[in-house]
Amino acid sequence: MNIDITARNFHISDNLKDLIQKKINKLLIYNSSIFLIEVVLLKESRAEKIELIVHSKQQKYFTKCYSSLFEKTLAKAIQNIIKQIKKTKIKY
Repeated sequence: MNIDITARNFHISDNLKDLIQKKINKLLIYNSSIFLIEVVLLKESRAEKIELIVHSKQQKYFTKCYSSLFEKTLAKAIQNIIKQIKKTKIKY
């Protein structure tokens, strides 16, 4: 699985990169056919935004989340993707 992390308008720290990779790897528990995850981080005046695009063999999942901290935003985004994965598994 490839993880592509892009930071807009700021430089991403190694600690944040490691945290993202660690949390994102948990998505494989819910869908083992994930082959690419794109993470876009954007720092705005008061909010920190994460766009998460997950590509699997069957489906493409997408979410945008805003929060005051990237850690909180990442947790929200991952929960949104997990919900989407669970919904599509019920259909199949």
